[in-house]
Amino acid sequence: MTETSRILNCSTHYGVLKLVQADHTPTFVDTQQVRRRYKELAILVHPDKNRAIDAEAAFKRLSESYECLVDKVSQCNYLQQLQVIKRKTGAKTTKQKFKYRRKTKSEVKSGEHDVPSTRRRTPEEIWQMFQREEEVLARQQFQAKGFDRSYSKRNTDEVITSTIPPEVQQDILDSKLDVKATKWATWSKPASKRMKMTTVSEPEHEIGVVSTAADASDISATVVCFCMLCRRQFRTVEALHRHETFSKLHLANLQAEECNPNDHP
Repeated sequence: MTETSRILNCSTHYGVLKLVQADHTPTFVDTQQVRRRYKELAILVHPDKNRAIDAEAAFKRLSESYECLVDKVSQCNYLQQLQVIKRKTGAKTTKQKFKYRRKTKSEVKSGEHDVPSTRRRTPEEIWQMFQREEEVLARQQFQAKGFDRSYSKRNTDEVITSTIPPEVQQDILDSKLDVKATKWATWSKPASKRMKMTTVSEPEHEIGVVSTAADASDISATVVCFCMLCRRQFRTVEALHRHETFSKLHLANLQAEECNPNDHP
């Protein structure tokens, strides 16, 4: 059974809004629960979203039930009517027939002046009013709770300690990541800054080649190499080899030296 058919087949407003089961006696329901059920069902049976033939009739019945139960006074009166109907149906099994006396024209006119006619809201007007009320309630809740939020202050070290097992922490400490990070930071600096951190001994600088120290505890010296033919200085032996292999200047100087060997000592 579709939702529209279920709504049209219900005998009470509580059944329309799914607020009570068929075998149970209706009781007073909170307004928030009525609004919540109305919102859920209105989205399903609204004629703009439901293409069923009886969607408009179901939406109208749903709006009537919501309008009756959302008001506390109206809901209490409706419960009393249900109790009266239940007592009457329990005492009499047959339907009671009423005979109405036909009103005269004077009575009809006097009745029209005594009771002012009030236009009832359409289902669409009820739905739009409900949406506006929801926006106002949401704004009020945000203003009430948004400025009173409290955040628990937890230490960052405690959070990390609680998430990482002790074995993993010990492995991280044994891996000496801080030493590796320091070396990588030193290497990532520009060459001019790295040269300030290294030292070159004066006697070895005069000779032209500096070898690394054998002892690991000694301060490591920077290797400085020279190409005497091109009169250029290189920081590593690999750079000197690349110069001798790929440099056009070096090849030109070699050819010039081969052609004029007497010009060079």
